[in-house]
Parts: sequence; C-alpha cells; structure tokens
Amino acid sequence: MIETTEMARIIILGNPATKKNSPIVVRGRATVLPSKAYRRYEQEFHRQLSVIKEQNGLSHFSGPVHLTAEYYLENRAHYPDLNGLIQATQDILSDEFGTVVDRETGKRKRQKRRRWVLEDDRIVKSLDGCRIAGIDKTNPRVEITIEAMELDPDNETDPYLLRLAKSWIEQGLFSAKKEDDSLD
Repeated sequence: MIETTEMARIIILGNPATKKNSPIVVRGRATVLPSKAYRRYEQEFHRQLSVIKEQNGLSHFSGPVHLTAEYYLENRAHYPDLNGLIQATQDILSDEFGTVVDRETGKRKRQKRRRWVLEDDRIVKSLDGCRIAGIDKTNPRVEITIEAMELDPDNETDPYLLRLAKSWIEQGLFSAKKEDDSLD
C-alpha cells in the first residue's frame, strides 16, 4: 500500500463556469466545442495556476486523490449545476495531451503537451464535500483542496492505477507489504 501526505490548496479567482458543450459548424461539419465563457474561464484558470506553480510550487498528483471544490458564484444568473462545475474543474486541473503522428510508422500516439496538477482526471477517487458554497459578487472563486490517497494494489479496480502501482513497485518507490514481514 502506498501512503502519502501530499496535499494542495488552490484558490482560483473568477466566476466558475461549466463547459456547456455547444454544437457548432466548423469547416462545414458539425462539432461540439466548449462554450466561450468556459474557454475564457479555462484560460484564466490556467494563467493563475501557472503563477501559483511559479511562485509557490504546486504538487503534481499521479495516484488516487480526494478532491474538494467549493464554488462561490458572482450571481444567480445562469446558475450552473454542481456536476458540470466539478467536471470542468477536473478537466482544467488535468494534464493536457495531444495526438502526434510518428514519422516512421505513421501511427498516431498520445503525447503530453502541458503538465498541470492531475496526471488524469480519472485519478480522482473521491469528491466528498464539493458544493456551491454561495454567492460572492466581489470575489467569485473556486477553493480547491486535493489530498493524495492510499494506493492499494490488492484492492484497486482501476486498470490505470494498477499499471501505476506496478510501475512504482518496479521502480522501487514502494513495496507491497506481506503479512509475515513482521516475523523477520
């Protein structure tokens, strides 16, 4: 079992926004893109994250985490749903990936473009405590707490985290405990 005490607290200023994906026509074909409000929010969120990382440092999480987000909205207009806010927050905190084509094989492969706070949003294993906390006309924001959780390879069900645990064991970052270890 991997235990860690890593924790991050982040406050991002600005009125929280959901993706509210909107179908639009791009180059003659229909596609779904995030709303303009979300794209502005994401850009500002990333700008603030960059400043926080530069000035204070910020942990990067690759194992399971508990995420709590408290949202303070500017007003009640276009009142968002909590699920949409949480999904947007997880997406923005997650590393960005793009697709590149291997010149030799011609195959497409996934490549990390930008490292943010979460390796992937699927590592969020608990969202207990997330809420729309209130209206704050002068200081809309999201207050985020991320806490690393134990990674127990014997009880984990997510294939992504199982591969991670195996990798950590191979790198000697932790070893699986055996019940008879105390006999040595």
